[in-house]
Amino acid sequence: MKIQKLKIRAVIGSTVMPLILSLPLTAFAVDAAKNPPAATAATPDLTTSIKDSSTGKQLAKEAVDAAIATQTALKALANNQPKEALAALQVASGDLHLLLAREPALELVPIDIQVQVLEGPTDLKVIKSLKNQLSGLINDEKFQDARPILDSLVDEIRVTVASLPLGTYLATIDQVVPLIAAGNLSEAKRELIKALDTLVYEQDITPLSIFRAEDKLNQAFQIEHKEDLSKQENKDKISQLVIETNQDINVAEALGYGIKKDFEPLYNEMDTLKKSIGTAGFKGEWQKIKNALSTFKNKIIHPHG
Repeated sequence: MKIQKLKIRAVIGSTVMPLILSLPLTAFAVDAAKNPPAATAATPDLTTSIKDSSTGKQLAKEAVDAAIATQTALKALANNQPKEALAALQVASGDLHLLLAREPALELVPIDIQVQVLEGPTDLKVIKSLKNQLSGLINDEKFQDARPILDSLVDEIRVTVASLPLGTYLATIDQVVPLIAAGNLSEAKRELIKALDTLVYEQDITPLSIFRAEDKLNQAFQIEHKEDLSKQENKDKISQLVIETNQDINVAEALGYGIKKDFEPLYNEMDTLKKSIGTAGFKGEWQKIKNALSTFKNKIIHPHG
């Protein structure tokens, strides 16, 4: 069987990252060079879901500007332009001192949020076939042949947040300024690179199939809420959407987004929901499965929370 290739559909958010990636001196730049982001745009419906899946963290303009100014200073030092480097670092220091004065309790400050959508297989037969191939290759220790199949078994949204450690970053910037003033440009460059390497990167992953399941549940509720349920065709539409919701949950389990006991509450709620179609209890059961899916997502996104 031909391996199904992932479709990388979206990367949203690029405030600081392009500048960071332009200098392959930091640890993140090396990693990013191996895994370049896609440039295609998300479809409107997925974009809405993606925004709903974000960490809720807000970018701080002063921290963003300070990170950009640090990159500018590093470039200036590389070009033996100490005056330009000093001017950039004075901007960075001023921005960070202003931010710290306004919010002294701040520690990690988000400066960039990247959202990537990777679409993988959603057909359970295809997933099973790929898993069987993968198992055989691993048993035969053909690990390099197994790699493309393993990479294809991904269907998820990845939200990566880059954060600046305010206190230590600011301290480093303030220490670099006198180094430049004293003409010690090599040491100044090393310290700025160290500062950029202290940026903290956190990644949250959510299976796309759970977003699809939630979308179908919402469609089912709209029909139940607005349409005439005395008509069998409307009940049939709801039943079909509930079946498809269950299939989406099956896909998440088949792709390994959680273990068996993580899915048991979802299947139990889905069984109850099926029985409530066309009854006054549908709304309550619909809300229960929605809550169960939300709990599941939170556990998968933040497994150690």
